[in-house]
Amino acid sequence: MKKKKILIYSPYYNPEPFPINSFVEELSLRDKIDSVTIITSIPNYRNYKFYTGYSLFGPYYEKLNNLNIIRLPVVPRFSNSKLAIFCFYISFCISSFIYLLFFSILKRNKFDHMLTFCGSPVYVGYIGYISSKILKVSSSQWVQDIWPEAIESTVGMKNKSIRSIILFMQNYMWNLCDILFSESDALTKYLKKKFLNKKVVTLYNPIRNESQINKKILDNNLTIFSYIGNIGGAQNIEIIVKSFIEAQLPNSKLNMCGDGSLLNDLRSKYNNKNIEWFGWITGSELEKMYEISDFYILSLNSIGRQKLIIPSKVQSYFKNRRPLLCISTGAAKDLVLKTNAGLACSNLKVKDIATVFKLAKKTNQIERNIMADNGYNYYINNFTKTKIVDKFLSSI
Repeated sequence: MKKKKILIYSPYYNPEPFPINSFVEELSLRDKIDSVTIITSIPNYRNYKFYTGYSLFGPYYEKLNNLNIIRLPVVPRFSNSKLAIFCFYISFCISSFIYLLFFSILKRNKFDHMLTFCGSPVYVGYIGYISSKILKVSSSQWVQDIWPEAIESTVGMKNKSIRSIILFMQNYMWNLCDILFSESDALTKYLKKKFLNKKVVTLYNPIRNESQINKKILDNNLTIFSYIGNIGGAQNIEIIVKSFIEAQLPNSKLNMCGDGSLLNDLRSKYNNKNIEWFGWITGSELEKMYEISDFYILSLNSIGRQKLIIPSKVQSYFKNRRPLLCISTGAAKDLVLKTNAGLACSNLKVKDIATVFKLAKKTNQIERNIMADNGYNYYINNFTKTKIVDKFLSSI
């Protein structure tokens, strides 16, 4: 059987912390694969500048065995402002469009499949489609964000006409590729109904890191709840903090880990001795946070079709064997309840969420271990990079 050459197009890649990293690395190791080429940006996510070892002068090309990494110049996200994010989005789209246009002409008939990782800006799917047509290969999009809902939940959007245009462009883009990979069963069901003749396949996001931590021993003197993720409008951050304060839990602590547009304002507003704001943490600091926590908080502001998305942190939460406290609706909540991997609130009101905090505090060691093991077992059966790459290869 002829070995496949795969082209992947993504705004983000290692050392940036995204699930595409482990997917690409695992894919490149397969016997069925001749080579994997990923076209991405010079890494800068949440660093407010380029990562150490990178600059506008490159390196633009890296090779690891049969993995080829092509990096393109961009304006780095120099802050959490709308302007900074827009500058990165538009610079990546312009840079990658120009590069892929010439790359596709020169590499025509040289690849077997092209996958576009559609994290924001989601419209990279258009560029991926154009490139795949010039390359003369089958194409797929891996849906990660949904616009305009993702924009509404983060920065808000009042203009109905603009919303309608964004909605049309998102739906039209989905219909262009040969395969739509969806990161949740709920999203797959929606897409199959919307595009009756389209091949839609559930392809979960793999875990971002492979570290393994030990089970937590119940400490009656202190219960630690940890939120790890973006501190922005899409995550219900303020309601998490308000609910924790409302619960008035003895011997309890709330760790808020992450960066985003709301971090500075909320850190100043909620200067509570039982709440600690860590900002963006990685590496050993992140592993330590996973280790010391009793509950991981899962939260998403599920506007419209965003409720069909499962935040990729779920995979890390399940892998690291702690029960979840779910402050969300839609697919994320359904998964936590289906797997019995944690506790979930009935609605997103402060008093109801505070009640769930209290219930979590009262759980004993056996109850916590059962929920933690349920999540871990689901991870083993569904979220490992091996199973995800197997699914991808069998679908293209």
